[in-house]
Amino acid sequence: SARDGDDLQQRRASLLALLGGTGNSPDVQRRAREAALKYIDDPSYLPGTLVPTVLSVAAAGGDAALYDRYLAQLRKPGIDPEEYYRFFNALASFGDPGLVQRTLQLALSGEVRTQDAGTLIGQVLAAPASRDAAWRFAQDQWSTITARLDPFQGIPQIPRALASFCSVARANEVRQFFAKNPLPSSERTIQQSIERIEACAAVQARQAPTIAAWLAAT
Repeated sequence: SARDGDDLQQRRASLLALLGGTGNSPDVQRRAREAALKYIDDPSYLPGTLVPTVLSVAAAGGDAALYDRYLAQLRKPGIDPEEYYRFFNALASFGDPGLVQRTLQLALSGEVRTQDAGTLIGQVLAAPASRDAAWRFAQDQWSTITARLDPFQGIPQIPRALASFCSVARANEVRQFFAKNPLPSSERTIQQSIERIEACAAVQARQAPTIAAWLAAT
């Protein structure tokens, strides 16, 4: 049935994301890249439910050539909104430091709508490979960010994404930054992110001795 087919595609997408994204498998990323390029040339190559995952996994191991192909798709005149956001969201998965900076700069350029800029920066902040660079960028460009982004829609995406950190040092850094740069519209979001960072750090501290003992015994 159609529903069974959709469920199968969803399972495939989940497995692909696990192996190529979380697992960072170069082989899976290579195959995703091949599929992504074929999709760009022929949109009927992949079912719609698989496209976002394929594009993101391909990007995780992607280079400047693939990045430029994605940008070219974004810039196609009259591109369908759903198709636009498939490529737009995949930009945040590129982990190469130079490409991370290109994505962050793109977010604050006039090319990206202001309502989308916070989402893109937040996605880069949430990605393990790029969160440190994105946080430095956000701090360095904070005056530009607050001047360009909507305080109730765009900007909250950034402090919300900071919850992906997991150390006491980062929690303190986030707290100190927003103490110096108050954001009344996002006070609750900031506090929630700090609490989540601290909770993650506490769990990590409790589990570290057990994991270390297990590794020593293997």
